[in-house]
Amino acid sequence: MLYPIYFLYFFIGHILKGIFRLSRTRNYGVSYLKSLETSFQGSFDITLFNKVAKFQSIQLHLVNEVFVGLFNRSISKKEKELNVKYFLMTALYDDLIDRQLMDTQTLNDLFYHPEKAKPTSFNEKVLVKLHLDLLNQVPDNKTYWKTIEQIHKAQKDSAQQFDPQITFDKMLDITKRKGGFSLLMCRHYLKDPIHKEIDDCWYSFGGLIQMTNDLYDTYKDTQEGISTFANRLTEIEKIKETYQNQKSEFLESIQKMPVSQFKKIQFCIRTSLIASFGDIAIQQLSQLKDHLGQLPDLRQVPRQQLIIDMEKPLNIGRLFKYAYQNGKLWK
Repeated sequence: MLYPIYFLYFFIGHILKGIFRLSRTRNYGVSYLKSLETSFQGSFDITLFNKVAKFQSIQLHLVNEVFVGLFNRSISKKEKELNVKYFLMTALYDDLIDRQLMDTQTLNDLFYHPEKAKPTSFNEKVLVKLHLDLLNQVPDNKTYWKTIEQIHKAQKDSAQQFDPQITFDKMLDITKRKGGFSLLMCRHYLKDPIHKEIDDCWYSFGGLIQMTNDLYDTYKDTQEGISTFANRLTEIEKIKETYQNQKSEFLESIQKMPVSQFKKIQFCIRTSLIASFGDIAIQQLSQLKDHLGQLPDLRQVPRQQLIIDMEKPLNIGRLFKYAYQNGKLWK
């Protein structure tokens, strides 16, 4: 009975607060990136620069603030700075791997022994600085290392997604590990108490975010020969089922968190936006199916049919519709 009221209060309030703050935190990210360019006398690729400035702000408001809300507090200035460092470090790290700019041994040396690294390029110098900064500022260094080792392994394993012979199960496992451990890494930059059940929620949510990203990157990944659940499965119902399974796993992790029922409901509503973006992408994909529910060869589908325009009034309406559905902790 109270769910519609809860949804309007928590979801709309969360969205409005985010819109109000996004520009300010994006500008904060821009200033920080420019300060690094000045310090290291170089410049970031403009695409990477804009990506980090934009998405570190989104991450801060749509993810980090929701988790710290479980402990009735707001993000601190220090945590905001660590969030920017994390986002830039992972972007630079991904770039090194995706473009194969460094051999495996050198990458391992930089990763495990950054204090001994001898970076040559601008990006490498910034990457080493950020890696060392974060290592020196997390409260639990030992657990932090375990998490980033898992990320390192998942990122290296992701190269297998270029192999057209990779099995679906292995590809999906890499996807969930890459997203799960990457998001769990963010928890180390927050000062809240450690709970295994909340860590499990971070991990599950990270897998959902990664799968949502894969849905939105369907055109790019398909053209680049990267296998994801979104372009590997040929039946739209299988895509829906795979995504729904991850949504259900995330809901289960919410229910196990050691917080009050009210906090769980609030958390579920405030995180419903992410899955709703994925549902919109699947809805658009479903328009390509034939009468048997089969999708065409996505390599032959024009870009405009695979790109999701979130400025369309129809998609904005769908966003609220799906968020309302996904925000229900008990279906």
